[in-house]
Amino acid sequence: MPEQACTGRRISAADQVVGALYELTVKENAVPVKDLLGFASEDDVRASLLSDDYEDMSDMFKNEFSGMGIEFTDDEIKEMSDTMSKLLNKLSYTAEIQEEGKDETTVVLKVTGYSSDDMNQIMTDLMTEIQTNMDEETLTALMTGDEEATMALMQDVIKVVVKFGEMEPTTETTDVTVKCEKMKVEVSGKEKVSWMPSDMDKFVDDLENASFK
Repeated sequence: MPEQACTGRRISAADQVVGALYELTVKENAVPVKDLLGFASEDDVRASLLSDDYEDMSDMFKNEFSGMGIEFTDDEIKEMSDTMSKLLNKLSYTAEIQEEGKDETTVVLKVTGYSSDDMNQIMTDLMTEIQTNMDEETLTALMTGDEEATMALMQDVIKVVVKFGEMEPTTETTDVTVKCEKMKVEVSGKEKVSWMPSDMDKFVDDLENASFK
């Protein structure tokens, strides 16, 4: 992870860095950071700037469902992760420097997001539908690992993801204020100095809360 640093050399503007980090954090798009800071590859970006427990969308789906005892095919996982990626790619932002100093700069991100209430409603409607169709015979079949009943449940799960993919962002934006400091960053084996969020964990949490509010 980045360390605090001071430098007299010209570095990329804080609003550009914060915007690129938004793309990385929210959309899993490492290209803007790679191009801006000069990383050799997108994998180098992720290794340097993302937490050790980072999972891409496909791995997240796979591990989440495996934990519930549901095993989707790779194609089904890809379909769901592609749908969620399209959902996130509908989001947008603008970045503007609010206060600029030698050692600290404040950037304001204005971001669009999705309504958590709408997402919860999709889940509620589908759960109601599943429960309505869930007679005692079906429930018993699921509990005994019946393949046909399990496949039917898995298709219901895919329906939820597809419904999420049809959502549109809310029209109003949310302001995310990001305090930045000059920090040392490991860029493909070389140490460079860049403006970075002072608290990366808070930055990630704030973006998550703004994207699904």
